[in-house]
Amino acid sequence: MSDLIPVCREDCLAAVKALLGNDAVRAAVAQAEREQETRVAQQCELTEIPSPPFHEKERPIRFAEMLTEIGIPDVRIDETGNVIGRLKGRGDGPVLVIAAHTDTVFPEGTPIKVRREGNMIYAPGISDDAGGLAAVLQVARSIVTQKLLLIGDIVFVGTVGEEGNGDLRGSKALWAAPNDYDAFIAIDSAATTRILKGSVGCKRYRVKFSGPGGHSLHKFGISGSAIHVLCRAGYKIDQIEVPAEPRCTFNIGVIRGGTSVNAIAADAEFELDIRSLNQEGLEAFTAKLLPLIDEAVAEENAHWKLEGENAVKAEIIQIGDRPAGVNKPDSPVVHAAYAAMQSLGIPLEKFSFAATDQNVPLAMGYPATTLGAGGAEWFNHSVKEHWDATDAFKGPQLAMLTALALVGVEGVTEPVLEKSH
Repeated sequence: MSDLIPVCREDCLAAVKALLGNDAVRAAVAQAEREQETRVAQQCELTEIPSPPFHEKERPIRFAEMLTEIGIPDVRIDETGNVIGRLKGRGDGPVLVIAAHTDTVFPEGTPIKVRREGNMIYAPGISDDAGGLAAVLQVARSIVTQKLLLIGDIVFVGTVGEEGNGDLRGSKALWAAPNDYDAFIAIDSAATTRILKGSVGCKRYRVKFSGPGGHSLHKFGISGSAIHVLCRAGYKIDQIEVPAEPRCTFNIGVIRGGTSVNAIAADAEFELDIRSLNQEGLEAFTAKLLPLIDEAVAEENAHWKLEGENAVKAEIIQIGDRPAGVNKPDSPVVHAAYAAMQSLGIPLEKFSFAATDQNVPLAMGYPATTLGAGGAEWFNHSVKEHWDATDAFKGPQLAMLTALALVGVEGVTEPVLEKSH
């Protein structure tokens, strides 16, 4: 498999060809197109159920109801808040998880009302990831309606905590619990022309700076400033030499602190994001970057001759840890997805890395990727987010064909995914 375009496995191409030669499978594929408006309606309904970070409760409840209404048996919500429903095969095949996340980036109180103008639909979160949830529902509905007899099992999941400081807590809980899962597909974002070959690793920290504070005139040069040392630390981080291979990045994304323009800041903090395409590279870059914070504190105290209660301090608190990982060159999820794309006439335009719920299983050594929900999106993670539903049915078609190739269909094709349990 090259870094740009994989050479598709022959067994995956043959499996998808056999699937599309079956009347029931073709009917399931056609159903996804025929029921596009049903899918869009569910997407809009889920979008209007607020699902802010760490407060996703209501949307998972409705998603669980929708899975049950389709006919997925024994749908449950686990202790973390994940929705889990399992469609069983004949009992001796592999187990595939298909998931989308129920949370959004938008805080409580954000106005969310869907506005539709033809195929263009406007609302915060309409695509990311209500689109993924609606695509998961369509995959389940097509398989159940057409009574496809699976060899392996498909587990349909709505995860919590995928965004921001949620730190993939839903995916982590899913894989930490006793399970027999063999592979994972996330449906996230819109583009069906992308397959993720690997996961971007990410470590996040909240760095709290503190000092005694005081009057900006009377305590100048006597009391250390939390904001001044924060600025010094930010400058030192900004001057770091960044490795080109593996690619690493850093970002100070949030800054808070101070009380008044004429008060020396007693408290300040920033949130730091560190990323790499490689876990070893991520660990090494983090180990090089974090000591700069303590160096900045020492330099600030030395510069102003601050000691004891007048000195500034820093506390580094880890708030995120998303592991990196990459699929093996013969990864069944990647090759099954690419075979499905070719059969549907979808070009592979981007074969890349990102950070999604796939990070967790991929870092554990399981084949995993992320597929698009269909349509086209703009300004996701923004209140200006909008989504074009044109040909959005291609998202669930792609996910379903990929899933069926992986788990196999009785009398049609054997699974291309091997059992690992």
